[in-house]
Amino acid sequence: SFGSRVWEAVDEGVITENEAALMVRSLVGAGVDTTIFALGICLHLLLDSPDQYARLHEQPAVGKFAFDEALRWGAPVRHLWRTPAADTEIDGIPVREGQKMMLVLGAANHDPQRWGPTADEFDMSRDTGGHIAMGRGIHACIGAPIARLEADVLLATFARRVKSIERTGESVPLLNNTLRGYTAIPMRIVPA
Repeated sequence: SFGSRVWEAVDEGVITENEAALMVRSLVGAGVDTTIFALGICLHLLLDSPDQYARLHEQPAVGKFAFDEALRWGAPVRHLWRTPAADTEIDGIPVREGQKMMLVLGAANHDPQRWGPTADEFDMSRDTGGHIAMGRGIHACIGAPIARLEADVLLATFARRVKSIERTGESVPLLNNTLRGYTAIPMRIVPA
């Protein structure tokens, strides 16, 4: 299991026991809801884009691209907190060591300077390299490869088995300060 591999890294001296416990907790705790909500966001967006769902049905292998674009468009984690280890400047604004900073992922993932004039549109053919829905660098989500694998398998299987999807009601947003998602996504499924 992934958990046993993390603990093997402790035995090898690569990470500490404390780091291992945090990693396993992140994989189990954080990765479940965020992956579920990200898949829900993807389905919500595909319902509003029948042409893109038709492409997914015809080419199930593009599910991984639909998932990454859904992450960019509607990151399930609304914001992250960071604390700089030294005084620095961000875009000309001084930031003190130890000062708390809130990073709003949706703002960055919809920045037209990075994503162009269609930044607010869902387009699974977009090059999503560089979105920060799963963090970046040393703060990247440890479960990102697992979430992407799960989404790829689920969306490809769904696309092969479902010819089309049709909205039958409005999606019900999750009311949560930290997570973004839906508690219900009413739809009709037409089997393939």
